[in-house]
Amino acid sequence: MNPPPANLLDFAARALGVRPSRWERMAGGGSDREFHRLWAGEASYVAALCADRAECQAFVGWTPHFRARGIPVPQLFGERLDEGLYLMEDLGPETLRDRLVALGESPDGRERRLAALETAVRWLPRIQVQGGEGLDYRLCPEEPIMGSATYRADIRLFLDRYVAVHAPASMPGARVRAALEALVDRAAALDTTHFCYRDFQTRNIMWREEAPVFLDYQSGRQGPLVYDLASILYSPDSRLDDAGRERLIGAYLEALGECRIRVERGEFLAAFFPMVLLRRFQALGAYARLAADKGKVHYLDKVPAALADLRSLLADGRIGGESPALRDWLGDVLAAAPRSAAPPNRGPERDSA
Repeated sequence: MNPPPANLLDFAARALGVRPSRWERMAGGGSDREFHRLWAGEASYVAALCADRAECQAFVGWTPHFRARGIPVPQLFGERLDEGLYLMEDLGPETLRDRLVALGESPDGRERRLAALETAVRWLPRIQVQGGEGLDYRLCPEEPIMGSATYRADIRLFLDRYVAVHAPASMPGARVRAALEALVDRAAALDTTHFCYRDFQTRNIMWREEAPVFLDYQSGRQGPLVYDLASILYSPDSRLDDAGRERLIGAYLEALGECRIRVERGEFLAAFFPMVLLRRFQALGAYARLAADKGKVHYLDKVPAALADLRSLLADGRIGGESPALRDWLGDVLAAAPRSAAPPNRGPERDSA
């Protein structure tokens, strides 16, 4: 068993007052962070080594803020920001994604999956609204407010890394690019008062004692409320059908009202589905990039389910309806992809983006 880097063990020994006696490397996801589970006596902890110092600083800086507001996030035991190190409690082995897979496909399992997702989704407004109040946005690794530049970057990622490779004949012309820019303008006009988690997905939620503990909010910034809900409801890992999504949208809006923000459902959905499209652009581009640049080809396993969702949304008129040029182009891109997609509620997924 190869030991963790010496500076990580030395840091943990100083933070805990005793040198760890055992350790194991933990599986990573799409990031460049390195995680190790360490044992000191009978207790276990998780130490992280981050290549991106700015993300490390944001996670360490925001975690006490969220905990003070009653949001379930990890307890920190120490940090060395100059080395990109922090030590936190061990939240166990199970993510919400793991839990959803374990519950299976029986009627009882599907209902328990929805209940678990609803528990997480009901926390989301508290993270966005109460967690966002007084948060130090100067710690944002990127721009502190989600705006046009973010959405353009997501579209560019999709065009350059997915469309150019998998549907090269469908690279957009001037009319489609104008429609995409109008989509960006529409998204950028949404309210950005509150915290946007940016990567609110089941792999970033630990599941301990039938309750969530939230992680990986370090890429957050001020942004629209709809973005995070679009992220989790249309992730293949959430294993949802349309009926499940409808239920969770209702639960989210109810919880949002408990945070004293009341939005009419139709108004919310008018902003929600364009954001679903932008979020799917980002995810498909990220899957292709991670497979090509980092050799994580299992990310391509997620592409068929994401495309199946887009086909369904396009057929129902929930996306693309604001522009015939955009609608027709999306149809061409989707037609270029293989139709061997498994349905969204398929088997276990390994990693997410």
